[in-house]
Amino acid sequence: MSVTDPAGPLLRVTDLVIEFDTPAGRRRVVDGVSFSVGEGEVLGILGESGSGKTMSTLAVLGLVHGRPGVVGGQIELRLGEERHALLDGLPEMLSPGSVAGSVRKDDRRWERHVHRRMRGIWGRGMTAVFQNPKHSLDPLMTIGRQLEESVRLSEPHLRPDAAGTRAIDWLAKVKLTDPARVHRSYAHELSGGMCQRAMIAIAIARLPQLLIADEPTTGLDTTVRAEIVELFRDLMHDRQRAMLYISHDIREVLYLADRVMVMRQGRIVEEASASDLERGVGRRHPYTATLLQAADLPVGEAA
Repeated sequence: MSVTDPAGPLLRVTDLVIEFDTPAGRRRVVDGVSFSVGEGEVLGILGESGSGKTMSTLAVLGLVHGRPGVVGGQIELRLGEERHALLDGLPEMLSPGSVAGSVRKDDRRWERHVHRRMRGIWGRGMTAVFQNPKHSLDPLMTIGRQLEESVRLSEPHLRPDAAGTRAIDWLAKVKLTDPARVHRSYAHELSGGMCQRAMIAIAIARLPQLLIADEPTTGLDTTVRAEIVELFRDLMHDRQRAMLYISHDIREVLYLADRVMVMRQGRIVEEASASDLERGVGRRHPYTATLLQAADLPVGEAA
């Protein structure tokens, strides 16, 4: 289902460029990427490893630190009546690079700048589920305590006992058996699939307007992968939030998304509705056609 929002897209990314300084020179990993996602819409981002899909979404989250230098583009997030330009102030964060004629971020200044700008946006504005939940979960805190922190972000008036009850409710919503036991467990006491469900509960409990799921089923067995994908579909059923779903698995993306954006070598090579891709309607970029053929799906016309 295509979603049109009269107030404009929830997220708009325009001409995003991300580059790395390397010993061999400057390497562009995201090359003029532009896309948007509307309220209530699921945008699938499809591509092989190194296609730029994860770097693009890390830029949206304000998490491009270290060696990469974001050197161009605009990212605008609409929260209610307010519009936030997430890359504003970038030129002040740049300094001469190690490669002649290049620039790079002053990382300390950039991280302070990002935290000031994003503090009020992370959580209720947008949040993410990454591919390895055990790297995202705090090993020194129980799942329940981490989840209660998310609950209090969205419902600050709750008393501690009520927040605990609400946290257990969220664990039940993500279909964890014995949610009370999971609530008092640490990440190392749970399987990978259980940790991923807990991570999804922590993210969703913040009631974000935009949920970013980056390869959330990587490393899980086939049965658990199918359950996690079905869980995302159920969570998006009410259409109260938007989602970016990033994957290299075309069947997962087609099952969840309204629209699909295909990336390769840092660029968008094709955008189409999920239904057109699934039914083989329209002309296809050769790379998209290869992905469809590999999944035994109809290709449509060659571009």
